[in-house]
Amino acid sequence: MNRAMQSGTLRIGVGASAWLMLLLTLAACAPRGEVAAPEKPITINLNVKIDHEIRLKVDKDLDQILSNENGLLDETKARGLVGEKSNGYLGAVNPSNAEAQAVIVSVNQKRRQAYEDIAKRNLTSVQTVETLAGDKFIQNAKQGHFIERPSGWIRK
Repeated sequence: MNRAMQSGTLRIGVGASAWLMLLLTLAACAPRGEVAAPEKPITINLNVKIDHEIRLKVDKDLDQILSNENGLLDETKARGLVGEKSNGYLGAVNPSNAEAQAVIVSVNQKRRQAYEDIAKRNLTSVQTVETLAGDKFIQNAKQGHFIERPSGWIRK
């Protein structure tokens, strides 16, 4: 009986070591994945939401400027004397026209002040506001009014 116990113990020991060897073999054969570091640094732009929010606020403020501009400006635009520039200001289609120059000076002063106020309220640059305003004024220009393109003045 003593020998049977020893033999049983031996079988358990052999069985345990067989399992241990099997597990070690499987662990050695486990696939390994390696991730190499990229050559260029990864950048994550977190300014998207902020930029979008600023654009929305500025856009609302610009709507107010559009609604406040007087009928004289519409008449001057309809006559083809002035047009909208991409920088958010008016320009003279015909620079020698004194009436056009007077309207341009008056409107552009008001716009500049409004752009500075909008920029201050939204913690952004005046140039950003001017660019957004230029896009909006050109987009909202009526058919037949002049807008400035890189190639010069064109009727919309």
